Amino acid sequence: MKNIIKRKLPYLLFFLLSLPAFLSASGQEPTVTINFSKASFQKVLKEIEKQTSLSAVYNTADVDLNRIVTIKVEKERLSQVMIRLLKGTNLSFSISNTHIILSVKNTDKEKQQPKEPVKAKGTIVDNTGEPLIGVNVQIKGTSTGTITDIDGNFALNASKGDVLDISYIGYAPQAITIVNAEPLKIVMGEDTKVLDEVVITALGIKREQKALSYNVQQVKGDELTTVKDANFMNALSGKVAGVNINTSSAGVGGATRVVMRGTKSISANNNALYVIDGIPIFNTNNGNSNGQYSTQPKGEGISDINPEDIESMSVLSGPAAAALYGSNAAQGVILITTKKGKEGKVNVTISNNSTFMRPFIMPEFQNTYLNKPGAFQTWGDKGISAYGEYQPKDFFNTGTNIQNTVSVSVGNETNQTYISVGTTNSAGIIPNSKYDRYNFTARNTTKLLNNKMTLDFGLSYIVQEDRNLMAQGEYFNPLPAIYLFPRGENFNAIRMYQTYDETRKINVQNWTWGDPGFSMKNNPYWVINNMNHGTKKQRFMANINLQYQILDWLNVMGRVRIDNADNDYSDKRDGSTDTFFTNGSEYGFYKYSKADDRQVYSDVLMNIDKRLGDFSLSANVGGSFTQVYYNERGFQGGLKNMSNVYSLFNMNTTLDKDTYPIEEGYKQRTISAFASMELGWKSMLYLTMTGRNDWDSALRRTEQKSFFYPSIGLSGVISEMVTLPKAISYLKVRGSYASVGSAIPRNLSSEKKYVWNRSTSKWVMQTYRPLGKLYPERTDSWEAGVSSKFFNNSLSLEITWYKSNTKKQTFKVPISAGSGYDSMYAQSGNVENKGMEFSLGYNHKWNDFGWNSNVTFSFNKNKIVDLLTDYVDELTGTTYTLRETDQGGFGSARTILRKGGSMGDMYVNNRLKRDPEGNVWIDPATQNVKKEKIESSDDYIKIGSVLPKSNLGFRNDFTYKGFSLGFMFAARFGGIVLSPTQAAMDAFGVSKASALARDNEGISVNKGKVDPQTFYTETAGTSGLMANYVYSATNVRLQEASFGYAFPVRWFNNKLNLSLSIVGHNLWMIYNKAPFDPEVTASTGTYYQGIDYFMQPSLRSVGFNVKIQF
Repeated sequence: MKNIIKRKLPYLLFFLLSLPAFLSASGQEPTVTINFSKASFQKVLKEIEKQTSLSAVYNTADVDLNRIVTIKVEKERLSQVMIRLLKGTNLSFSISNTHIILSVKNTDKEKQQPKEPVKAKGTIVDNTGEPLIGVNVQIKGTSTGTITDIDGNFALNASKGDVLDISYIGYAPQAITIVNAEPLKIVMGEDTKVLDEVVITALGIKREQKALSYNVQQVKGDELTTVKDANFMNALSGKVAGVNINTSSAGVGGATRVVMRGTKSISANNNALYVIDGIPIFNTNNGNSNGQYSTQPKGEGISDINPEDIESMSVLSGPAAAALYGSNAAQGVILITTKKGKEGKVNVTISNNSTFMRPFIMPEFQNTYLNKPGAFQTWGDKGISAYGEYQPKDFFNTGTNIQNTVSVSVGNETNQTYISVGTTNSAGIIPNSKYDRYNFTARNTTKLLNNKMTLDFGLSYIVQEDRNLMAQGEYFNPLPAIYLFPRGENFNAIRMYQTYDETRKINVQNWTWGDPGFSMKNNPYWVINNMNHGTKKQRFMANINLQYQILDWLNVMGRVRIDNADNDYSDKRDGSTDTFFTNGSEYGFYKYSKADDRQVYSDVLMNIDKRLGDFSLSANVGGSFTQVYYNERGFQGGLKNMSNVYSLFNMNTTLDKDTYPIEEGYKQRTISAFASMELGWKSMLYLTMTGRNDWDSALRRTEQKSFFYPSIGLSGVISEMVTLPKAISYLKVRGSYASVGSAIPRNLSSEKKYVWNRSTSKWVMQTYRPLGKLYPERTDSWEAGVSSKFFNNSLSLEITWYKSNTKKQTFKVPISAGSGYDSMYAQSGNVENKGMEFSLGYNHKWNDFGWNSNVTFSFNKNKIVDLLTDYVDELTGTTYTLRETDQGGFGSARTILRKGGSMGDMYVNNRLKRDPEGNVWIDPATQNVKKEKIESSDDYIKIGSVLPKSNLGFRNDFTYKGFSLGFMFAARFGGIVLSPTQAAMDAFGVSKASALARDNEGISVNKGKVDPQTFYTETAGTSGLMANYVYSATNVRLQEASFGYAFPVRWFNNKLNLSLSIVGHNLWMIYNKAPFDPEVTASTGTYYQGIDYFMQPSLRSVGFNVKIQF
């Protein structure tokens, strides 16, 4: 039955969307019914605007609005009505997009007159008569232009007959011919109609918004630069529906986790694909940091982009929208459109963003109880320390993030250039951590061969350096010692973290506490100053786009992009670092690696855009080549005989588990052929189909050499088909289906037969059986939605429903050792995500006051429909079933995937021991509780899912003359988080909870009380009862706020725009029950989510922006 429904649903959807069109009696051109006798032309024109929802634009000096007219028509076409109204005048009209444009007819005599110099001046106002500030006024075909001042006035030198091009964001552009020196009064109509709005979609193809059968959410560049972050992706959080964005706890320069419409793949990457100017880029995300003893993370490639170079972003959250991008787009796409040079005079923009950061949410500590003499744990008596109150928060610096950009835009009709230089200099709240980036960007667009050929060429060069990024864990992290430091001791003593050793002639570590546990073998200040790690990167990106217009409806385009990055990573640990971290060397430790990231992309497209009567055809056919190459070489180990001399010649060469060469890499190629077709009927009904076939080198030496995936979609503009109530300005319904494939993990099919085992320092044979026929991972997705606008387009509502199933997931399955191998790869599994997305917007202006508001809400339900059930090995006939898979976790808390569960389910494998009556068992000898391990995984206790149930964003922007005020609330509902940090603090007696327990003279158990120290010794810490440290992840916050002022340009003789603003991020946590920020993640991978183990706190930032344009 399900298969029948799946086959029939596209036809049913097509029928439902087509029916209103065939029932519609009206054509594409609007009709008008009016009856006026001796009325003013202005009154008649207003009624026409009301009935057609079109805006009339004109020069008031050319149009006599008080002219008396008489007209009576019934359901007459608009063009015929306008011809009758303008008969006998010197006016002509045109209907363009959403406007009726009135202009003066040009006579042959006027055309023959020589041009006469004249001062062009005037005032530009909106439909209400209010002046418009900053309107671009330019003489067509020249670089001469200006902008209006605070009163809407402009003036520039011109000639009679020149045409003024007038443009302003949110208003319909106009072209006004200069007839004489009389002042002009120009009324600009709001561009509120969106039927012909153009958006950027897959492969950089421009399409009409009304034709799309899937959801595309757009974000303007200024929404990313008002409240900036060193990684601009963090500024997208809460602004689009259906996208979960988690900031890395590594702080400034850290990576970002971006997941759209739920996690889909069990073994593959679930982060979104990034596309710049239509070309996909391979984003190296090094933000993973899993487990108690993990190394610290690095950054990611997308953070190299300067947000000031971004014109806009489109979010393609569904597979149907991203199908043309191939296998990398199964998890959704972030489309980035960068700035180009603009036609007109030279425009220089200088911007500065300076923010200052402090910890946002921190654990709650105690200072009322002190430690016992000589003990690191704080389980002594109540008292006041002789050294004053210890506050761990004082360890953190005030972080800074200073971003500067200078850009220049210049151009004429045939050539436009954009150049920018940007700097980002950030210092984290962890002392001696930093992130620096320098961006150099140039782009040139040129038209050749009588404007038939367009050449678009861009270059970017990035220099980036980070030092001591720190996310979580015990290793290379000062926070365990900072948080757990014994109350009652002198913390200032450890600030003197090093002393000079006359014998060794080096500074040696000062740490008298030895090893108090939790890997606190080093002074925390030694960790941040003498155990340094970081990356130096140089990245070069170049792209060229050549397009030739063969016919007015046919063009061909070719694009090439190269993206090369050189990464030098070093890890230097000075002599006298505890030898556990130096592989036993008293001289220190050194790790060095050089990684080369290389990507080449090229494609060729033929684009068709043709109208045939009532039908329109837009089609694209092409092919692409992608190669991704990664090569890392290096060495690590203890220093040999000279302290702090970091050279490969001064390294131990005897290989063991911590001393070994680094040699990793891969090369992956994908050749693709693709096509798309959009067939429209009367600009109200659209059918879209796409298809793509990939030949991926990951499938080399397998039976399945390539894979094909299609998509189909329908959209219908109901407001064009039938007459709706006046309150409904625009209504569109849409639906789509897509099937997107993703190749098996790279290198599985390589000829490599041996791998190096670091723990044994020996070569071992490949342990998995050679691959059989493996299919690509497949995501089948359905989507339906409604787009609507109300009350003259001031209110908008977008609703989207989706459902996706990701199948053919690749599992490693244990097999009998008698086969010569210990495992094989099998494919099964089905992960389902279904949910809805809502976006409600309101935009209106009352004279000088404007209000723009937007609410986004989304929910997603993730379910594992199947793992591996009754899988039959074709070689042996053996049947395999995988009931569950353990994806790691922390201590007794594990992320376990089971059929019927979700990809965020967490279980615990221990609990308090209980007596036969169900009471907590108390050990008679110790008078303490006792934990017990749960032996069978069938009996593990589920504590919840780390996945959110829903997300909400509420943004408001107010403007009044030159003032602007904006703020955004963000909320996450549902899910759990886990805090081993709190467990460790309880075990060491430094938490507020441990003090309250002592104040209460014990912890209530059954009908009695247990001593807090003995209770926490048994139940807290990394081996304790993690079920006691589970918290709700629900949180509500004031995420962003800004207040600014744009100074009147007349203050600067109309030559300069200056704006200042005060900005803030994470200003107020309104609701949160967790002891840390639930939206911060230690890892940007699929798993190890919602776990805080001495994570760096999230950041509250306050600062200012300055922007100058001239």
